[in-house]
Amino acid sequence: MKEHFRDKWQYYTGGLIILIIILFEAQGKGDFDIFLSASRDLLLGKNIYTIQYHEWYHYYYDIFFAIALVPLTYLPLYFAKLIWLILNVFFVIRLWKIILCWLPLSYLRKSSVMVFKILSFVFILRFLRDNFHLAQVTIFILYLTFEGLFLINSNRRIAGSLLIALGIDVKLLPIVIIPYLIFRNEWKSALYILGFILVLICLPIVFIGFDYNKFLLAERWNLINPMNQVHILDTSERSFHSLTTLLSTLLVKDCGDYYALPLKRNIADVSIETLNIVINIVRGALILFTLYFLRTKPFTKITDNFQRLYELSYLCIVIPLIFPHQQHYAFFFIFPATTYLLFYLADKYFNKENYLSIKHFKIKKITFLVLMSIVYFLTNSHFILGEFTNYYDHYKTLSYGALILIILLAICKPDKLTHT
Repeated sequence: MKEHFRDKWQYYTGGLIILIIILFEAQGKGDFDIFLSASRDLLLGKNIYTIQYHEWYHYYYDIFFAIALVPLTYLPLYFAKLIWLILNVFFVIRLWKIILCWLPLSYLRKSSVMVFKILSFVFILRFLRDNFHLAQVTIFILYLTFEGLFLINSNRRIAGSLLIALGIDVKLLPIVIIPYLIFRNEWKSALYILGFILVLICLPIVFIGFDYNKFLLAERWNLINPMNQVHILDTSERSFHSLTTLLSTLLVKDCGDYYALPLKRNIADVSIETLNIVINIVRGALILFTLYFLRTKPFTKITDNFQRLYELSYLCIVIPLIFPHQQHYAFFFIFPATTYLLFYLADKYFNKENYLSIKHFKIKKITFLVLMSIVYFLTNSHFILGEFTNYYDHYKTLSYGALILIILLAICKPDKLTHT
């Protein structure tokens, strides 16, 4: 009875804190104002992909998303943003439930479960803050991806495929899920997703006509085409973090970063053509490295949810790294990976009696803890010591944090836990 009361009290307290946060965050404009502005301009027949909103920023998302937001354009910005933030709270809760569903939590000590859950959110607190502050779509995209996969694995392929297709249509990031599903012998789901993407591309014709839709599709591709030089030398904004940005700062002396600090960071000075080759080689290597995490022959289905989470954790880390023009909030995609690793840490090293005794502090355990601490600082440094933000962005520390996360994930394979 006491535990039940304590749990309810925790939920009510957490709900109140979240409500206060979103009521506060709904006051600013953020990126949601850009989405709504593009939605209004769409109704006026403008080219929403060439207009620079707030003087600097483009609208990169799909036409259907702009149409879907039309009803919110009739509300004051505060209430429109408040509705979006409330929806994002739901997305986070549902995403968290799916991840927990794929973890064998019953193997953890009761005393470890609450600590594990708290640390899981501590690790991504910075990205939650950023996404809520800017009212971005990253949480929405990751939710659609995991909810879609959850439905597909529950034999509700059409509903699941529609959600993933919507995520890809809004923002291309989850497109890596299509080859993953093919590898896992989910051909029907992959085909459904492709079909739904085509439908979502053509659906705006009903509202804006064939010619305007065709024109906007071409304009959007001109904006997001990864072969554009602006996406190769991806340094037009200091806050960009991805492989393209990291390699540009390391391999090109004058990389076009107007906000760079007068501190050396490049280790070479190559041509744009060479940089493009290096970027694509590293991208290809990360994509190929996916096979290490899949660990089965192609076209093989799996039933182990823990292994599934392991595979998806890697894919989610890779997504913001291989795509250009990624802001810090896109790294909310590391949420599955950090949660998986914290569970691994709790199960392997803190799931025994007297786990704090000296004899249990072996080299592997200490190394793991040190690396996880480094990852936490590199990914949350803006949140912890914000006064040095310019230095973090100058040296792209967030990207290094994601790369160390890949190393940890590669080491912490599911079969190293005894119960798996």
